[in-house]
Amino acid sequence: MSHKTAIVLVTYRRLRTLTPIIEAWLKETPDVWLADCSAEGYRNEKGLKIKLARFQPDPGSRSRHALAMMTEAEFVIKADDDLVPQPGLLADFEKAYAGTGLGILGLIGRRFLGPSYYKDTQFFKAAAVKAPVEVDFVGVTTYSPRAFLGFDLKGCTSPIEDLFWQMKAYPGARKWVIPTTKYMNLPASHDSSCLFHDPKAREEREAFYGCYFRTYYQERKPRWTPKNT
Repeated sequence: MSHKTAIVLVTYRRLRTLTPIIEAWLKETPDVWLADCSAEGYRNEKGLKIKLARFQPDPGSRSRHALAMMTEAEFVIKADDDLVPQPGLLADFEKAYAGTGLGILGLIGRRFLGPSYYKDTQFFKAAAVKAPVEVDFVGVTTYSPRAFLGFDLKGCTSPIEDLFWQMKAYPGARKWVIPTTKYMNLPASHDSSCLFHDPKAREEREAFYGCYFRTYYQERKPRWTPKNT
């Protein structure tokens, strides 16, 4: 039996906090998939009713894009293992999608204003917006219809996998940050070992962004004017 929305959760090291996250997602939908890329393997000691795919050696976060294609749901939420959904998060995604129409929704996002990802983008987060905000990229936890799930994963490495999906595979898809406070970021979401702080990952992300900004986004007529200019 297929459900309207499936959750695809990826993990590779945060196993100690994983069970409560899975339990929280199961309260949103019974269709939860886990891409387990950890070295030791997730122990489902509570017997949670999930679909588990074990990946070894670790192929990185691109595993969730591959697994998303195996679901049969109309929509897929791609989630990280450092965010805990609160009751009603799925309903907030559905409500926002009813207003935005076809596109990819997320809890954070950036508008692209120039060739540097870290210097020339405007950041938005779900807890700080009052209505859906159109952006060029959404992340952390995303909500997507099947129309934007399929693409060639060659070259899709972990530091750029979300940009790869949205800038290379589907640059023309509209993206929106939705208004919601129904989520909680774990401390691990910003610890010293996460990709956001890794110098090599940041370098790879900056280079990828710059390349695809110049080849696609720079040629479009700007939709926004940067503030204070």
